[in-house]
Amino acid sequence: MAVRPKLTTARAGGSGAPPAREAPTAVVGDRDVVVRVYDISTPVLAQTLSLICSKQVQWFPKLTVSVGDRTWSYDGEVERTINEIVENAAGGPPLRVFNLGASMRSDAQIDTLLSDMGHADYNPEEYDFFFRNCNHFCYDLAQRLAPEDCAVDEAFFEEVVLAESESLLVNMPSVQQALTRTVTRQVQKVIIKAWRKEWKRALAEYESEAVGGSASGSAASSSKQQQQQ
Repeated sequence: MAVRPKLTTARAGGSGAPPAREAPTAVVGDRDVVVRVYDISTPVLAQTLSLICSKQVQWFPKLTVSVGDRTWSYDGEVERTINEIVENAAGGPPLRVFNLGASMRSDAQIDTLLSDMGHADYNPEEYDFFFRNCNHFCYDLAQRLAPEDCAVDEAFFEEVVLAESESLLVNMPSVQQALTRTVTRQVQKVIIKAWRKEWKRALAEYESEAVGGSASGSAASSSKQQQQQ
């Protein structure tokens, strides 16, 4: 499958309001490919981006892709995350949840795919806040994992999700766009490094709590069984 071309200049679009939150209706199977759409913006972020870009910004999307109990995203590195952590950062549940159907790939095949993507089109040097971010990666990954007969809502992802970052610089001349991207690349290295450190800390804490909770539950169950005997 061909990777969606990385833009070199901003395109028209974006500036829309975040989509209304819709509760998921489909039951999720163990191998279903699930895409979640979050809004990770804050009033300060939206105001800052609007000022810098001379363009109205009302939200900033973040996608995740899950198969079973594994979830991935991309912030300069292809990495595992936890939806509960993203929900916490977004201040609430996803706005939309798309179930693309059961993947035919095994976990080992998915790991190989993630490694290949992380060494090629989604390595640290390819990351671009505007033109190749977590949303581009997740949209690409979801299509690779989904069954061939899956119908992806291309219009939603192209015009509602991806357009938000790809159009941020559209009101700037080409020279200014290039300069802004250069400056942003330097700044994002610091920001993304901090983000990644925080994501990994939160992930480690979440997994530690999950293991601890499971162990406590097992101990309680064992104690109850002994009392019954």
